[in-house]
Amino acid sequence: LVGVWLGMELNLYGFLVIMNPDGHYIPEPCVKYFVVQSTGSILMLGGFVLLMQQFVVGGLMMSVVGTVLKSGISPLHSWVPSTIKNSSWLASGLMLTWQKVAPLILLSMIMPLGGMWMVIGLMAMIGAVGGLNQNSVRIMSAYSSFVHTSWMLLGLTWSTVVFMSYFLVYSMSVGLFFYGCSLMNKLSMMSQLSGAASGMGLMMLMGMPPFLGFLAKVLVFLMSSSAIIVLCIMGSVISLKY
Repeated sequence: LVGVWLGMELNLYGFLVIMNPDGHYIPEPCVKYFVVQSTGSILMLGGFVLLMQQFVVGGLMMSVVGTVLKSGISPLHSWVPSTIKNSSWLASGLMLTWQKVAPLILLSMIMPLGGMWMVIGLMAMIGAVGGLNQNSVRIMSAYSSFVHTSWMLLGLTWSTVVFMSYFLVYSMSVGLFFYGCSLMNKLSMMSQLSGAASGMGLMMLMGMPPFLGFLAKVLVFLMSSSAIIVLCIMGSVISLKY
């Protein structure tokens, strides 16, 4: 567990460079992300120490809370939209995809199954409702990621292969959509390329057939035997509005 924690810390410092490539000044999202991740890391490390001292309940609780905070999932998710809003397209895309892999896998290992069901349901509903009154593309993408995270966690409760399949499709969707958005208003000759990339990414994020996003959801649906899948489907349907 300490090795996992150390790997996540090294990843954090590398990602901070991506968030602040110039190094001339420290932007607000970079500071907020560092504070949140550092707090989560302290809680995780404290939990691991308690586990090694045979304080199982306290250690497990601290480890779970720290991992939930670092993952940006419910109920400790409020820092994600505000951080995404003021970050670059590249940093936002990585924050919503690659940065979630290790914390989510670790969470599935240390959190009881009942807690996972509760988190999945909360993420699906908060993601669906939270983005309805937003007018920022980045903030709507953050809330949309909550819904997709509920699908990924549901797949993770069944199989790591299912989780990685959904994650790869979701990452491709976010990459296309954010790439298209980053090209907009730069060059008129790039307008068609940006429109095609963002449009395809958006269709995949919405899970519209016959795009890969739809097939990924079908895979999780077929593998899942839990009634919590109903909340995930409801969250996806509601999020279509924005």
